[in-house]
Amino acid sequence: MLTKTLSFFSWNVRGLGQASRCEDVLSELLSSRPSFVALQETKLQHTSALKAKTFLPKRLSSWDTINSTSASGGILSAWDNNLCSCTLSHKCRYSLTTTFTLTADGSLLSLTNVYAPTKHDEKRVFLSEMANVADTISGPWIVIGDFNLVRDSSDKKSPSFDASEAALFNDLINNIGWIEIPLSDRSYTWSNKQACPTLVRLDRCFVNDAWDALFPNTSLSSLTALHLTMSRF
Repeated sequence: MLTKTLSFFSWNVRGLGQASRCEDVLSELLSSRPSFVALQETKLQHTSALKAKTFLPKRLSSWDTINSTSASGGILSAWDNNLCSCTLSHKCRYSLTTTFTLTADGSLLSLTNVYAPTKHDEKRVFLSEMANVADTISGPWIVIGDFNLVRDSSDKKSPSFDASEAALFNDLINNIGWIEIPLSDRSYTWSNKQACPTLVRLDRCFVNDAWDALFPNTSLSSLTALHLTMSRF
């Protein structure tokens, strides 16, 4: 029986090109000691082992990535190889799915790291991609990252709200059967940092029924200083 607490750390890092940002990420990962890491918007067109060492602790020396296109995008997932082994990796345009076997008891779990598009005309493509990924999943599944979509007008402190986009997102959630893990300590995860800011909930965590049955105590909280989200079970 698995008794150890596992943690999932997700962060839209807004680029890992600068040494100072890499140092910030490394410091936070050393402090929080997550089991799994999901980084979005790395803006790295290539990630060498040498580069990875600048922002990943030695404990998280196993990783997989989707390279950025030009100076945008980029997804990286990393994990503690002492806790699990990666048995499968599936790369799509907006998501990276990795399947693991836990060392403690041989349980299987899948992690999908999401960085959804910001452009309106690409969002349907992303939603279709998520539906296709769902068809490949067997067993416990956690989906975490930057979805660039809202579910309800309350997710956005702004007069601008696209009800049709929200309906499409909610339809996907219902069709797949995702269970959203509520964020316990804040209402919004992104700000445009203006004097009168637009505040939006873009970062989310979902699980499927198999995950909820195996890990019923999953919770989600934020590290507010660096706009991080973390999930534990």
